[in-house]
Amino acid sequence: MERYVLIGLRGSGKSAIGRKMAEKLQIPLYDTDRLIEERGGRSIPEIFSYSGEVIFRQMEREVISSLPDGPAVIATGGGAVMDPENTRRLRRRSHIILLTADEEILHSRIQGSSRPALTHLSDLDEIRHLAGVRMPVFRGLADLCIDTGSLRTDEAAARIIHLNGMRRRNPELFAETLAAINQDTQDNLIKCPLIFGITGNPVSHSRSPHLYNSLFPEYAIPGKYLFLPANSAEDAIRIMRGLGAKGLSVTIPFKEMMISCIDEPDADAHAIGAVNTVLSCNGRLYGHNTDWIGICSPIRDLRGGNALVVGAGGAAAAAVYALQSLEMDVTISNRTEKRGEVLAERFGCRSAPLSSSINADLIVNATPVGMKERDHSPVPSGLLKPGVTVFDLVYTPPMTPLLREAEAAGCRIISGTEMFIHQARAQFILFTGIDPGIERIREVLS
Repeated sequence: MERYVLIGLRGSGKSAIGRKMAEKLQIPLYDTDRLIEERGGRSIPEIFSYSGEVIFRQMEREVISSLPDGPAVIATGGGAVMDPENTRRLRRRSHIILLTADEEILHSRIQGSSRPALTHLSDLDEIRHLAGVRMPVFRGLADLCIDTGSLRTDEAAARIIHLNGMRRRNPELFAETLAAINQDTQDNLIKCPLIFGITGNPVSHSRSPHLYNSLFPEYAIPGKYLFLPANSAEDAIRIMRGLGAKGLSVTIPFKEMMISCIDEPDADAHAIGAVNTVLSCNGRLYGHNTDWIGICSPIRDLRGGNALVVGAGGAAAAAVYALQSLEMDVTISNRTEKRGEVLAERFGCRSAPLSSSINADLIVNATPVGMKERDHSPVPSGLLKPGVTVFDLVYTPPMTPLLREAEAAGCRIISGTEMFIHQARAQFILFTGIDPGIERIREVLS
């Protein structure tokens, strides 16, 4: 279906390019800002002045919900897709096109505009602020990213139509990449607009493909999520590019190595030193870490206190980052003590050999011990006491040897499934711009 939704910051060219696209394709143009003005009988500056932004956003929601089905070009306001309800409606049966340009170009384009400011910042600083808030959502939503900075309006319109209409994958490279990872070559897969996957070694235990492939149809997202085993982080990126994949979930042992393979880690990933989410947009690879969110969310009631993190890899770094955000006093214990000391020094916390003498209100297992049937608990039984919370980040199986021993000792236990659910929600938002909600993820996984 020829239904295009243009998103992007103010000044990226949505309205002007949308008009050209509608002319070329001979389909209707719906400019949501113009429709809001028609509905309200006032200009947007007047609506903001007399009624405020809350009323404007309500009108925007009503306009988007009333858009007719069928072929169309829809030019949205800069903040429209920050509303989850708008996102769900615009996503269905549509191609989402992100228009970008350098901040200085955006600034020059909006000079003289009567559009009201959304902050008390200068125009350029407001652009930078809004880019920081909105671009992660835009990149997640986008099926195609176009830099309009050096393009005339008609050139940008023609490029969008051309790129969206052609097969954007190299069939030979695509087939070769699939064969290398033992995936069947299927015509419907090469034509699939959006490919995602999980990479690591091993990956066969992951529940991510089941989760994503169950959720995609609910939001009419034309995507497929695959197992993408690799030999290294660099190999994983080659596979990602060979498939033309939009997003990559990263698991052990590549989380720390992945940060050197991407173009732009976000602040959390940079601080943690590990990436578990890679997003491709306009040829650049963006890195995120949602593990720390998955660790932090189930234990927000434990703010303060003493915590023990077992392990010193990427998951352990995310755990320390999460626990310090909850103002906990953290001790790291790792089988290779030197690695534990290095991680502790980076985060300004303690490192100590694993023993029953450590005082811990919370114990987090951030090692893979527990994944295999013959694994034993990685934590001394002397640390497992009533009143202690034990959080095992291993989620397959959901009940590990550590959790069984902890439960028998009277500890409060938290399965790694809880971490997976919360980090998956954050990752799904990064990949798609849509929030499926915790309970829906829980339902799918159950």
